[in-house]
Amino acid sequence: MMMKKALFHLTVFIAFFTSHSLHAQELEVYYGALGVGAYTVNYTETRPTGKIAISNSARPAGFIKAGADAQFWGVELRLGLAGNGSKSFPAGTIGSASPFSIDVQASPFFSYLGKVQYPFNDELKAYLLFGGTMANFSITPSGNPVLFSTSAIKTGFTYGIGAAYKPSPDFSVDIEWIQYWTGVGMVVSAAGSSKASFGGFGMSVSKSFDF
Repeated sequence: MMMKKALFHLTVFIAFFTSHSLHAQELEVYYGALGVGAYTVNYTETRPTGKIAISNSARPAGFIKAGADAQFWGVELRLGLAGNGSKSFPAGTIGSASPFSIDVQASPFFSYLGKVQYPFNDELKAYLLFGGTMANFSITPSGNPVLFSTSAIKTGFTYGIGAAYKPSPDFSVDIEWIQYWTGVGMVVSAAGSSKASFGGFGMSVSKSFDF
């Protein structure tokens, strides 16, 4: 069901932005990869016995991307991997009789994004990103029988902002901040409720071709 929903959103998304891009005089197709990333993964779980919260860096992180840009519009697809974030908790947390730790990870992930962009000149442009990201979110505890390893595939709203610099006509360097998920309900615990978020800063490089 979740996969069908994601594919439907992706189809509508591509159809909408492609119809606008076809009216542009020039279409630029590109592909690239994340060179440097500093993502953060957040997870909170509330139970009758208490609450746990994790906010930690998820490194290494990276993705490959492909997209198409018109003058003011664009579309982009991303497939990425990210490291795990972890935190240790003392005995007594959520009813645990002993200390424990939890690893959380949102990987792999797939994003389908639209771009609204403004070119200042031939070398520099700013852009906004929005769309959706489907990710496999996993929770791996250790040293605590109260929690169990589990995972769930979820889709969340994605948004971000960035700037692209072109030192040459067919080469681009992008710097951006992007939030892939914000407060996505997980419902992966045995009781209570839980939410997850992830995103952060990154720098990518890409190669482009004009059509």
